[in-house]
Amino acid sequence: MKNNKGQLSQRWHYNAGSGALVWQLMFTETGDLIGQKRFAAERQALFFCIDTLTGQVLLNDYLLMGHFPPDPAGEGWFTGLETTGNNLGYCYACKPQSPEHKGIWAIDFRTGRLVWSRPDIGFVANFNDKFLVSQSSVFGGFPERQFLFIDAVTGNDLPFPDLDSAQVNAIREDVVQEEVRQKVILPYVVTEGMVQERLALQRVGISETVCCECIVKGVVTVVALHEQADLPGSWRSVLKVWKNDRLVYIDWMEKGVDKPHLNNFLIQRDNLYYIREREELVCVALS
Repeated sequence: MKNNKGQLSQRWHYNAGSGALVWQLMFTETGDLIGQKRFAAERQALFFCIDTLTGQVLLNDYLLMGHFPPDPAGEGWFTGLETTGNNLGYCYACKPQSPEHKGIWAIDFRTGRLVWSRPDIGFVANFNDKFLVSQSSVFGGFPERQFLFIDAVTGNDLPFPDLDSAQVNAIREDVVQEEVRQKVILPYVVTEGMVQERLALQRVGISETVCCECIVKGVVTVVALHEQADLPGSWRSVLKVWKNDRLVYIDWMEKGVDKPHLNNFLIQRDNLYYIREREELVCVALS
C-alpha cells in the first residue's frame, strides 16, 4: 500500500521472536515464503511459513524431526533449506561433526505435513520435477558415491542409468540457480569497477560506495548504506528505496553493532524483503 504522498509503505512484517536471527528465506511457486530462524542461545533452528500476499503466518516454530522420531534432525540446530518445488520446501540436516548435508525432507509448510523423507541421499541439484542426488556406500572397505535421479513429488528413484563424475559435472552445468528459479534478485556490494552501478547511485545522491549494497530493478533502486561512527560497536545500516530517482522509502535495518550484516535484503517478484534488527522480517510492495 502507498500513502497519500506516493511513498511506499510496509505490506506486512513478521517478528521471529526475542533473540532470534532470521537466517534463510526461500519462495514456493504457490506464493509462500519459507524461512528459518535460529536461536543461538538455545542452539535451536525453527522454520516458518508466510503467505506473501497477506502476511498471514501459516506455520511457525516448526522443528524438523529426524527420520526416526522423536529425535530432532541435526540435533535441532544443524538443518536448513535446500530448495523448493511447487508448494513444498525441501530440508536437509548435516552429518554429525561434518558440514556435509545428509537426508532430504519434503514438507508442505502450509500445514507442516511431511510428504516424504529419505535418510540415504544428499541433495545435489533441482531439475523441477526431479532432483539429482548422491548416495554414499562402502565397497571393499572404500567409500563410494553414486548419483541418481529421484522424483521430486514422491522421493522415489527414477529409472536413469548410473552416472559417472563427468556426466554429473555436465548435468550440473544446466542447473538453473536457485535465485533465478525462485525469481529472486539479491544485492551486491558496489565496488570501484562497477561503473554503471556507481552512476546509478550518483543519480540518487550517493557517491561513496564503501560499505554500500545495491539492487537496481527497472526504475527502482534499493540501497543498504552501512556507516560507522568513531566508537566501537557503532555500525548502523539504513535501507533506502528510490523510484525514478525519487526517494520513496527509508528505514533503519540495524544500529549499534560491531560490524554490518550483509545480504539482509532482496527483491522477489514485486516485493522488497529486508531484515530489521536481526529478528524482524519486513515486506514492502514495490508496485
